[in-house]
Amino acid sequence: MKYIKYITMVLLVGLFAACSDKDVTYDMDKADDATKAYVQLFNMAPIANNASNYAYQIDINGTEYVNDCAAVLQTRNGFPGGGTNLFLTVDAGALNIKLHKKENVIYERDANGLYYVTFTRETVRVNPGDTIYFVESDGVVVNGVKVKKELVYNGEDIEGKIVRDSKQNALERIVQEPYYVGQANVEAGKRYQVVIYDLTKDPKVVEMDEIPAISDTQQQFGDVTDIIGEGFNSKFFNFLFESEGVPYPNKLQAFYKNQETGVFDVPAGEPFGFGEACKWTTIPMKKSTYNSSGYARMDYTFHVIDANGNDLGQLEYVKANGSTAAWTDYWSSYYVGRAYSHFIIGVRDGSGITMVNTRWTSQ
Repeated sequence: MKYIKYITMVLLVGLFAACSDKDVTYDMDKADDATKAYVQLFNMAPIANNASNYAYQIDINGTEYVNDCAAVLQTRNGFPGGGTNLFLTVDAGALNIKLHKKENVIYERDANGLYYVTFTRETVRVNPGDTIYFVESDGVVVNGVKVKKELVYNGEDIEGKIVRDSKQNALERIVQEPYYVGQANVEAGKRYQVVIYDLTKDPKVVEMDEIPAISDTQQQFGDVTDIIGEGFNSKFFNFLFESEGVPYPNKLQAFYKNQETGVFDVPAGEPFGFGEACKWTTIPMKKSTYNSSGYARMDYTFHVIDANGNDLGQLEYVKANGSTAAWTDYWSSYYVGRAYSHFIIGVRDGSGITMVNTRWTSQ
């Protein structure tokens, strides 16, 4: 037992030595609120939600954001992503934004009949004797047989074919001409959600208001009122078009469905017009699983509010099949303590991209 006692003492001494006064530091610079602003960038334009419309390079005031030809800003999404409450730090003042697509690199023929490929920063010629690479579906034929892999170039017609590396992977490049250019202004020390809503117009800039704490959320279900701090924060943005290129003219008022009664009578913020957002609102809820950190399905809808403040009833829209319906939506998992930004986008009358709501976890 004496040996165990001494071993224990040695271990304790080692632990205390490990907990020294050495500070753990990170290589970072604190942003200067007197000169810097903080922005999140969103692409909520009413365009098809597919990879051909993704941004693979973002240029903000000359700073390029890329990720090895992977998408950095998808449609109906935001940047920076990969975590909550992330912002870009930018110089206050003018904000110049450019979005770039990517493309496969192809063999092209110049005026002298020579083939070449153009990468981002260099042009590479294809000369007789060079080894180039294809797959069978490229359709390069030599002596009546489709080329399946490498080819020692000897004058074959390769115009318009995709450039590939030795593993037959397609090579890609960033398109240098941006497909979107927009300008905005931001003030020092403030946080903004900058929303691209039309690829031909400057973005809307919405200052991000403070997210409330939910610790004192008061919930009333039936005759029982309890302060249990179970809820989430919600915010809605209005980028709904009435028809293609025409903003929706009325304001919207968001309502969540009461989990007790099944009626859409829990208001979220105040009425908000096109290009606007309501304030953050704490929405109480009942968790799906009581003994857990908790989440629940929550349904919501919108009422139409006219210029005189009159409630014209539930918003209707034209579905993809041409039928008209009252608009409702839901997310199956609203987690306790989270803050969600909702973007209402698309075209209400069915003449373009169907009306849709997308959600971004802000906290």
